[in-house]
Amino acid sequence: MLRIKQIRQKACFLLLLMATVLASAQEESDAAVTQEDFPAVTQEDFPAVTAQKKHSFFLSAGPILMVNTDSSKKSAPSPIMFSGGLGATLFQHLPVSFQPRLSFFMHYYLWDGENARPAEIENRTATVLSFLLDLNAVKIFRYKKHTFQAGGGLGILARFGILANGLEESESGSSKTNTNSDDLSSINNWFWSGARFLYPDATFCWLYDLPNGWKAGVSTQVYIPLGSIADGRGLDGMLITIGGRLEI
Repeated sequence: MLRIKQIRQKACFLLLLMATVLASAQEESDAAVTQEDFPAVTQEDFPAVTAQKKHSFFLSAGPILMVNTDSSKKSAPSPIMFSGGLGATLFQHLPVSFQPRLSFFMHYYLWDGENARPAEIENRTATVLSFLLDLNAVKIFRYKKHTFQAGGGLGILARFGILANGLEESESGSSKTNTNSDDLSSINNWFWSGARFLYPDATFCWLYDLPNGWKAGVSTQVYIPLGSIADGRGLDGMLITIGGRLEI
């Protein structure tokens, strides 16, 4: 009886030892598979999800001020108009980016016998449609969720006058020496003579990163009237705009 009991104890001991060895072998096998088949993953194995886009597009809108140094006559004081536009920021991965933009605004004009001037509604001759094309180079600075853009370039102001609503072509114009039709022709010719369509400009913009990946902020531009400076009229016709911007 004692003999049988000793044999049972030895058998249990052997079974326990075998189970321990098998468990240890299984753990070593699992560890080997984890290390060899599933190596450690680092940040370098994946492209950065926040990589900066090379190109983006934006919408802008806001008031634009036109400086009128001849407001002592019947022309309007420096008018404030509403401007809306769209553009793009191209080659953002380069040290300097290219930023074209096209904006639109409109206002009334009259002919004073020598120059086209912004006009009040009661003295208007032409309703002028204005398209401003910016061709700018900008430097981009980024800090956390903030983006700053600063630069400058050349603005091309294309203006086209049509006879204001309620006026007749044969009626006496604002200059009192010609008809409305003659004054309208003089206004349109004036826009495209003497480099009056060229506006060197400076621009600055601040944008904040939105959760959806877009950016929103404000921008401002100052446009210098090259034609007025050449005519000796200084900054007459200078444009200053500030408005909101949404970049996608």
